[in-house]
Amino acid sequence: MILIVDSNEIFGECVLANLKKHGFVGHLSKNAIDAIEIVSEKIPELVFLDIMLTGPDGFTFLNEMASYADTMNIPVVIISEKDFSSYELSDYGVVGYLDKNILKPEDVLKYAKKYCK
Repeated sequence: MILIVDSNEIFGECVLANLKKHGFVGHLSKNAIDAIEIVSEKIPELVFLDIMLTGPDGFTFLNEMASYADTMNIPVVIISEKDFSSYELSDYGVVGYLDKNILKPEDVLKYAKKYCK
């Protein structure tokens, strides 16, 4: 299962539809609190995370994930309109960054194919 965490529901639904079209199972969460709850029920293979969320931000989610042995190694791809590529977030499982402004469907699929069975 791939978890998409994005407060922009339309954007998140587009990412989810693209993944499903290519055979991946995904789930969309609109905020960090719901995403943490989802992860506590089923650990995803990959997370696409927008940092600029409504309510607690994506860093809150990353900190929570890094706090537990069973979730600290889940690969996370930041998808944001802001450039977070200069941040050193590999200790939080961040394996990549995608810019929402220039994102193409194949960019998301590249990560899904690499990290999901």
